[in-house]
Amino acid sequence: MRVLLIGPQWDTGQWTEYCALGLEAGGHEVRTFRYSRSLERPVGLWGRIQRRLIGPDRFEIGRVFDAARADNLAALSLAEEHRPEFTLVLKGEVLLPESVERLRNLTNGPVVQWCGDDPSWFPNIIGAAHLYDRFYLADPTYAPGLDPRGVRAEFLPHAVDPASWAGDDADDESTDVIFVGDARHNMGHLPANRSRVDILEAVARSGVTLAVWGRGWEKLESSYRVRDAHRGLTLLPAAAVARAYRGAKIVLNVHHAQMRQGPNMRTFEIPAAGAFQLTDYKAQMDDLFEVGTELAVYKDASDVTEAIHRYLNDEAARRAITLAGKRRVERDHTYAVRMRQLINGTRDG
Repeated sequence: MRVLLIGPQWDTGQWTEYCALGLEAGGHEVRTFRYSRSLERPVGLWGRIQRRLIGPDRFEIGRVFDAARADNLAALSLAEEHRPEFTLVLKGEVLLPESVERLRNLTNGPVVQWCGDDPSWFPNIIGAAHLYDRFYLADPTYAPGLDPRGVRAEFLPHAVDPASWAGDDADDESTDVIFVGDARHNMGHLPANRSRVDILEAVARSGVTLAVWGRGWEKLESSYRVRDAHRGLTLLPAAAVARAYRGAKIVLNVHHAQMRQGPNMRTFEIPAAGAFQLTDYKAQMDDLFEVGTELAVYKDASDVTEAIHRYLNDEAARRAITLAGKRRVERDHTYAVRMRQLINGTRDG
């Protein structure tokens, strides 16, 4: 089947690329369009001159709108050229409702949305929600926000590309606990929430060796001990993250506040790397894993340190959970499996 995949260009993840690999594993002919790529390119000399002449705010806003306009036109051009039998949009917050309507006319089959964030944050996604033949969500609690649009959304959890995380090598510098992810409490349009910071601060004060990678930690107030555990702003690509994971006794997973019931990508990537995961519990995990056997969980900042010390003193339990979790994600939670579920669910619906 000819598939057009439209997804984001991210500096810290490869969701679009992973989905393309999953579709290709299913035997589909895939053409991929990654939007927002131009925003990652360095601003050249003329751009720096413009920014100085018109001011940084006007320059950046104009740059974002120019990129969105170009992305809408380019996505439609690729659809016209490819004439897909199935179009999958991953989030697609830059796509105007008019563009989604045009994609329907250019696709000889369904146009489907899989949204990894709360769609209520993005006017274009909400405005186009009723135009999709199927709407999937990475967290089921976002669904009521689509009810007024007459959209019946379904839960489709994140997944992993095992090949991107596989390996036996580990970083030489071992540590008790590692966390790879942004602080998130002061980033962009997202609501301020310090739950992730509070959890990592509790770990930093618990007497274990801790390594933290990501943005925002360096901007915390000087009283935060977690600042001392900060190793860098980014840790890429996935193979480097996997090596760091395997060099730690415990890989901590702390969900962003927007993930209320659904597990994030990290939930599947940590066991795929062959590392032990300790994660904050989410309700949908019960349907995806054997909690306590295939992944270990904690409840909140007051519970996490006790769980860390318990598992640091039980190497056998860590090893058993690591192996069981790896087997489960490789069997049930790959992007090849997710793309098959998405396509079959759309056809059956």
